[in-house]
Amino acid sequence: MTLGNAIKLIRTARGIKQRELASQLSVSPNYLSLVESGKREPSLSFLNRLAEKLRIPIAMLFVFQGQPISGVQSNDVDKLKDLLLQIDRLVVERTGT
Repeated sequence: MTLGNAIKLIRTARGIKQRELASQLSVSPNYLSLVESGKREPSLSFLNRLAEKLRIPIAMLFVFQGQPISGVQSNDVDKLKDLLLQIDRLVVERTGT
């Protein structure tokens, strides 16, 4: 799975529209689309902002790197949603928010 695939998978698992996330990141929806499709290489600062908006550790964007993907399977989304819920619980426990 590529970085762009991971971004799209996490974004959709969070239920966030591409246009909405682009607006939060102060980039055009077209730029975010290009990143998700692998046609643009995002900067580290962009990835940091992205991870913050998605409420995930930046390392989560690279968890699936190197794994083949022929399309996102529904069980992948379910697994990711479960993982995101676990991360949310950890963040709440550590920060109290």
